[in-house]
Amino acid sequence: MAPRWRLAGASLLVATSYFASQRGYVFTRGLRLPSAAAPRHPGLSQEAQIRNVVAMRAIDYSSGMAPQTEEEKSESRKYAKRFEDLLTGGKDLWAKLVRKWEAEGKASPRFYFVGQNGNMGEEVLESLLSALSYVQAADGTWFWDRDHEHGKYGGFEWTLWNSDRKLSSSSKIAPTDLYMENEEEYREKETEIIKQFAALPDASHPMGMVIGESAILRKENQDIIKTGIVVFCDTDAEYVWAKTQYRPKSGGGLYTTPDMMDRPPVWALANGWDGDPDDTEAKMEYMKIVTQTAKSCEEFADVRLRTDVSGVVENSHWGAERLIKSLNDLYGFTGVGEVGADEENLRADLEKFLESARLSKYLEPAMKWAEEQGAASIEDIAENLEDFSEAIGLKPLEKKRLEKIAATVVVAS
Repeated sequence: MAPRWRLAGASLLVATSYFASQRGYVFTRGLRLPSAAAPRHPGLSQEAQIRNVVAMRAIDYSSGMAPQTEEEKSESRKYAKRFEDLLTGGKDLWAKLVRKWEAEGKASPRFYFVGQNGNMGEEVLESLLSALSYVQAADGTWFWDRDHEHGKYGGFEWTLWNSDRKLSSSSKIAPTDLYMENEEEYREKETEIIKQFAALPDASHPMGMVIGESAILRKENQDIIKTGIVVFCDTDAEYVWAKTQYRPKSGGGLYTTPDMMDRPPVWALANGWDGDPDDTEAKMEYMKIVTQTAKSCEEFADVRLRTDVSGVVENSHWGAERLIKSLNDLYGFTGVGEVGADEENLRADLEKFLESARLSKYLEPAMKWAEEQGAASIEDIAENLEDFSEAIGLKPLEKKRLEKIAATVVVAS
């Protein structure tokens, strides 16, 4: 039997590279794969273009990455179907949102993603915008089966801004230096960029912006952002500390470009917290600040999405998939029998909660108990831990591990 990693590798490479290679775009129109003679897309590095072409060639079933056995072919079609459902679901959601906004006499909605640095906000927004702007083929051909190299089916069209990137490109000095010299001027520039995005002419395609981590705390920014749809990409504070502090070791064999690495927020850099994940004192202070900011984001956002859970961490498209369900639920577009936003969020939170106590195998019975008892949050479960532990059949040592984790939840709340 042919190794399964071949199919999995092809699936992940194709799905992520086609969209992720556009990372950092401010405006993208009619995306097509570049050929040797084609002009370069502005803002797209030669390395990214090469990766894009190589990735899309993996779709060619004559290549060594193509499914070989019947089992592999079956799994490939399941993946292709899920991906097509994601894209068509996004297209349908966008049409409903536009109609709703037009009925209220407003321009098309804009998306604002808030949260901690290292929360995959840009990647998930990019995946969401791609799904919202999807155009189905007139001949019914799925995205997975299209001839992307020859551009027969056109491309995607969306607008994506990142406030930190825009500020960096417009500042005469390094953003960290500007922040340290004059924080007020830094915040004014940040607000001006958000205003510029909000003032862009209305377009027929989706538009989104990733907001700098602490910009959400300024009232003027909140007033602008609240005119759109605010999405909070939520992550554990310790998780983003490790992610933003990590730096690849030199001589490791793989080169990671700076724009592909997650950096700490500017206020952390100003404190010298950069590239040292073992700095315990800095870590504790960082986690305290980030946790407080996260609470503000959650209170302010229309939708919350956990992006540090299995499934989303590996592929931002599945984060967009969950987000589309949540948005449908938020605006009353959810059909009968579909999973709503509350259940999606509880499942993601419960998955992290049980994983912290090494009890992931109890996820399904835990979800069943929560549904039966009407538990809507981890706090509800922590407050009824005795009944919860007995209902899902925890052993004494397992119960002790869970009690330790639950104690931190109760204190935090």
